Amino acid sequence: MKKAIQFGAGNIGRGFIGAVLEQAGYHVVFADVNEQVVARINSDRAYTVQIMDTVCEETVSYTHLTLPTNREV
Repeated sequence: MKKAIQFGAGNIGRGFIGAVLEQAGYHVVFADVNEQVVARINSDRAYTVQIMDTVCEETVSYTHLTLPTNREV
């Protein structure tokens, strides 16, 4: 599987870029400095994207989140 890294797991990173990459067949690795976001998504192994202009919700399957200081990725 192809792998992509997205720096930043905020609203744009997760809500748009991560979802598009996942739909395109990439294993998405996020790097973010917010330890709570990293722990939550790694624990849930997924996150939900709410599309605001329609009645739609999309779940993005497991992605990997890491802190930028983690050199193991």
